[in-house]
Amino acid sequence: PPAAFTLAASGYGQGTLCGALGVASVCIGMVTDQDTSKQLVRELFNWYKGAEFPIYQPEMELVHTVAETTLCDDSVGNYMTAEGVEYGDIKRKSRCAGVSADVVRKTIEILNEHFA
Repeated sequence: PPAAFTLAASGYGQGTLCGALGVASVCIGMVTDQDTSKQLVRELFNWYKGAEFPIYQPEMELVHTVAETTLCDDSVGNYMTAEGVEYGDIKRKSRCAGVSADVVRKTIEILNEHFA
């Protein structure tokens, strides 16, 4: 159930793995075998480290930054420094929502390519 993934917010409450990546990894693992799951998750994580986020920006124009890591604190920290905002700012919240959408889109692309 979707409520099972609420713990992923804020890097699992500790600023560790980006919650969008954790949820996407679980979803990949639910539809692939173990070896394939590892390969596809690795592909997703490598993409994440080099992507200019947020790609999807529905509410306002936001500064693009590259995470260079899969860690929430580093990814969002790079953004907050570049944008000059604090954690509770609406721009930071919009940025994380956009990143979540970007991760979902990329996960679907990876799975579609795999199952094509």
